[in-house]
Amino acid sequence: MLTEKEETILDQAFGKQELKELTQQQSAKIASRTNIPLRAVEYFALGKGYLPRRYRENIGTLGTGGQRKLLENKVIIFGLGGLGGYVLEELARVGLGQIIGVDPDVVDETNLNRQLLAEEGNIGSKKVNEANNRLRKVNKAVEFAGHAIPLDELPEEAYCNADLAFGCLDNISDRLILAKRCSIENIPLVHGAIAGWYGEVAVVWPHTGLLEKIYKHQGKSIEQNLGTPPFTAAIAASLMVVAGIRILLGKSSDKEQKMLFFDLLENEWQTITF
Repeated sequence: MLTEKEETILDQAFGKQELKELTQQQSAKIASRTNIPLRAVEYFALGKGYLPRRYRENIGTLGTGGQRKLLENKVIIFGLGGLGGYVLEELARVGLGQIIGVDPDVVDETNLNRQLLAEEGNIGSKKVNEANNRLRKVNKAVEFAGHAIPLDELPEEAYCNADLAFGCLDNISDRLILAKRCSIENIPLVHGAIAGWYGEVAVVWPHTGLLEKIYKHQGKSIEQNLGTPPFTAAIAASLMVVAGIRILLGKSSDKEQKMLFFDLLENEWQTITF
C-alpha cells in the first residue's frame, strides 16, 4: 500500500515522537505536510505502533492488524438507499479504506423514512454525491468513488482489486445480474433484502448460484407491498457489515450456502441452508 519513498517520508515525518495515540488533527497535519493520503498515514501509523484515536474502540475487537487490514481493503456497494446508506456509514466508521458506490438514483422524498443519505435539504441530489459528502464528514481517510449509473454499466476496471461487494438492491432482476457479475469477477457478494418486518442476509460465494436458488420460485420483490421501515434496514445492513468484516479479516471460512432470515414482528431468526 505504501511505496518505499512514502515509507521513508513518513518515517521522517513521525520522527521519534513518543505518541501512543494519534489524533485526527495530527494525522491530517502529517498527510498535508507530506502530501500522502490520510489513509496511507493511518496505515503507516498502525504498523509503527501509533494508534489513530478514531479507531481506539475498534481495536479490542478487530486488533491492530485487523484495523490495518481494513484500511487496505476495497469494497463495492451496489445501491445507496436504505440498506446501502447504513452499510456505507458503518464501513466508514470502522475504517474501510476504499469504497466504490454505485447508484443511478437521486434522493427522493419517499427516502426520508429510512435512508441515512436522504435529508429534507438534498431532495433531487445524486445519491453518490451525498455519499461522498457524508464520508467527508465521517471519515476523510476513506477513499470514495461514486458511479451514478446502473450496475450493469459499471466498467470492468472498477472491479479490479475489489475484495468484496455488497448487494443493497431493491429488485430481484438486478440482484441476479449482480450475483452473476460477481461470480465472473470472482468476488464474494454480501446480499441483503428487506420488506416490512422481515429481512434476509446471505454471503453469496462465487459460482454457487445461491441467489438463483433463493429466488427460484419468487416472482417479484415483496417490499413493493410491505414497504421498508428504517429499523429493518438498519438491522439487515448491520448484519451485512458483520458478515463482510468477517470475510475481510479471514474470520469466515464457512462457505456453506445458507441465508439468515429474520422476522422482527415475531422476533424469529432462522438460518436456511440450500
